[in-house]
This record gives sequence, C-alpha cells and structure tokens, in this order.
Amino acid sequence: MGRHSSDLALQTADAVLVRDDLTTLPTVIALSRHARRIVTANLAIAATFITALVAWDLFGHLPLPLGVAGHEGSTLIVALNGLRLLHPRAWRTPQTHPVSGSSGRM
Repeated sequence: MGRHSSDLALQTADAVLVRDDLTTLPTVIALSRHARRIVTANLAIAATFITALVAWDLFGHLPLPLGVAGHEGSTLIVALNGLRLLHPRAWRTPQTHPVSGSSGRM
C-alpha cells in the first residue's frame, strides 16, 4: 500500500490504495461495481442504437445525415451516462449493516 509498495506491484495491480488506510476499500469496491454497471448499460445503449440504425438502413431507406446524427447522438448519450461516475453520490462509502441476530447491546 501507499509509500511502501514496490514499483512492480504498482504496475501489475488492478487497483492501488494510495494511503495506508484500508477503510477506503469498501468505497473502492462499490465504485468499481457502479462503474461496471454503467459500462454494461453504455454497451447496451450503443448496441441498441447501432442495431436500430442498421436495421432501418437494411429494411428501409435511412438518409445518411440521419444515420450520422443517430450514431453521434448515441455516442453523446453514452458519454453523458459515463459522466455519472463523477457525481459525489457514486463516491459515497457504503453503509455497513450489523450482523443479523445481534442487536449491538451487551
């Protein structure tokens, strides 16, 4: 972690905790799961738009300017959807839940 890590570990790691504080690990895991959901949604959005545009072109007549606008519009939607990761809500620490069966009292 942090200052004491080797260069090889930094180069091969999927994620690096910069501070010597493991309490940030749940936040990093939650953020990575949120990012994976957004990437999956972006792939679905892009595939849907492209499939619709190709089908329209094959079974009808899609004017070139409309095809370009549709493709660029889907790119813009995907980019704006990806920007949701910059919202502070995506960086919140997940709430910890007490173990079921224990009330927390002694």
